Amino acid sequence: MFSNSSLIRTEIMTLIGLMMRCRIDFTTPSQETVTYYIQRSYELLKELHNIMKEVIFQEIFPRGENVKDRENTMLPESNPFAMGKFLREPIYYGGESAYSFQYRDLAPKKYAADTSWLLRNRNVDMKCIQDMSYCISRLVNEKIMKIRSDRAGYIEGESILSAFTVSYDEIVNCVRCASASVRNIVEAFTLPEDGRNAEFNSLHDFNAAYAYPFIRKSSDEFVVLQQHYGLAGAAYETPFYWMCADKEYKAIADRNRGEFTESFAAERLGRVFGSSRVYRNVEFIGSKHNILGEIDVLVIFGNCAIILQAKSKKLTISSRKGHDGQLKKDFKAAIQDAIDQAFKCVELLESSTVNLRCANGDRVSLPYQLRTIFPVAVISEHYPALAFQTWQFLKFQKTDKVIAPLVLDIFALDAITEMLGSPIRLLSYFNLRAHFSDKLVGNHELTLLSYHLKGNLWIENDIGLACIGDDMSSDLDIAMAARRDGLLGSTIPEGILTRLNGTSFARIMEEIENDPRPFAVDIGLFLSTLEEKSALTISRHIDRILGCVAADGELHDVTLYYREPATGLTIHSSWAGRSKAEVRLKRHCTMRKYTYKADVWYGLALNPDGSIYFGTEERYPWKFEAGMENVTPRQSNISRKKIGRNDLCPCGSGKKYKKCCIDRKIQ
Repeated sequence: MFSNSSLIRTEIMTLIGLMMRCRIDFTTPSQETVTYYIQRSYELLKELHNIMKEVIFQEIFPRGENVKDRENTMLPESNPFAMGKFLREPIYYGGESAYSFQYRDLAPKKYAADTSWLLRNRNVDMKCIQDMSYCISRLVNEKIMKIRSDRAGYIEGESILSAFTVSYDEIVNCVRCASASVRNIVEAFTLPEDGRNAEFNSLHDFNAAYAYPFIRKSSDEFVVLQQHYGLAGAAYETPFYWMCADKEYKAIADRNRGEFTESFAAERLGRVFGSSRVYRNVEFIGSKHNILGEIDVLVIFGNCAIILQAKSKKLTISSRKGHDGQLKKDFKAAIQDAIDQAFKCVELLESSTVNLRCANGDRVSLPYQLRTIFPVAVISEHYPALAFQTWQFLKFQKTDKVIAPLVLDIFALDAITEMLGSPIRLLSYFNLRAHFSDKLVGNHELTLLSYHLKGNLWIENDIGLACIGDDMSSDLDIAMAARRDGLLGSTIPEGILTRLNGTSFARIMEEIENDPRPFAVDIGLFLSTLEEKSALTISRHIDRILGCVAADGELHDVTLYYREPATGLTIHSSWAGRSKAEVRLKRHCTMRKYTYKADVWYGLALNPDGSIYFGTEERYPWKFEAGMENVTPRQSNISRKKIGRNDLCPCGSGKKYKKCCIDRKIQ
């Protein structure tokens, strides 16, 4: 799927769109002609890509410079990556941000409030479209597989055309809706005989192939060349343009799009955090009972809050063509305005003179002082090269409390909440995405999510920029298809959701990942950022100290220190009572924090069976204290042997300490 020689959907749709400009001849060509067409198509598409890339090089490098000297000829006063000529390439080749089944299943929800208009003006039932989209895809697949079986891998032109040809009767026989509804839908999504895709005159012009997935072959037969995306994608996008053409209904349609985006985002976040922690249309009420601002969706979990602003804007054709001014204008309307609104709400959220109230009158209270605020913008449409444009254009000012904003489309939010089903896992992903927002690039969010699921999203300090290829998402693609379409395959990608199962580390995470108390949230976010090797190290040491406690009943512990960020963790286990154990753990953490000059130090007390007894957190700026200089952890009756650089690492990896955990100072 991800080979460089494979065509992506935009390239295939370009070919189909060009074909639709002419009267189509369904006569089967000779094998030699087909071979020539294939070869020539690849040549033209390669030429197209080379032209786009050459425009980029012309912008980045002065004309006439030797290629070998190009690394020294970058124009410092300009940012070519933000130019429209540069962005044409990622916009066209960025690929889809949505799965076909997301288009199919979200279309009825997107237009639920427009049901009456669609039936009255187009005789279109969105639920029937959903059913038809699934059935046509399955029907074409079955035909292709039958041909491959009958022909032992050799497919003649007429045979393959018949595989992509469906009739009214075939569709009616496999769907659950009336034949009249089927006919209405097919006719609505078939290119009119006099259409001929006349507007498709340049690469980013309107291409009727997207809006009309059915090509009429006869009065009762239709060719469906886009068996997966065809009807599903058209059903998600096209009805909005129908409604916009109705001047009296356009405002209602716009309002319904915004309502859909907000309600879907709230519903998906409610699956993770619980509906009682998700609030819609939260208003900030000033001292004069005036409304100072509004949050579309607010999530409060412990000392964390998500401020989500929803938009339903699209990237215009002018922007796709590379017009600089329109690109920035579209980005501002779709994304920048939403983030600016979110940051304004952050200021209001921290004000002691403002009250929070939902539009229905319900009061909203903050159970704890907020430590971390996540600004998020969500758009309801496929926005080409969204991640790349956000990387180039988005302006914001993050603080110690407010992290870098996250910009998503609704399809990414759907996948994120599907795969990261607990509050800590989802917040951790948001946190890591924000932390590495300036050094992590991918074509779309699904690629970055899949990278995270494989091994936790962490970029080493010596890496300036990491570009994640689309093939990284293959495991996520399989898992989502298995979950949503019932296809064979693993529903959980191999990685952070699987490899630690059964370990002591995983058991601790399970105990705290749904706990809204501030300590649980803080240590949960910290632990969830650790790479797999560190997590396994913690597990081995927990198992060791629990074994020692079981053997002698005494206090046993492990301490770990992480330089980036300067954070430590001490784990105690014993049979001691709560009051005695708390004094010991707090004293130990205070001394360790001072010794290592750490910003934060977590303490965790475990019962002898491995469950969490209690925890403590030392979070304050380090400063010199004369009385602490002569107090070391050794005085707490916990002795430590110094580990040499060439000694075996105490984590049990079998490697030398200098080659393993020296930066983590495991003790």
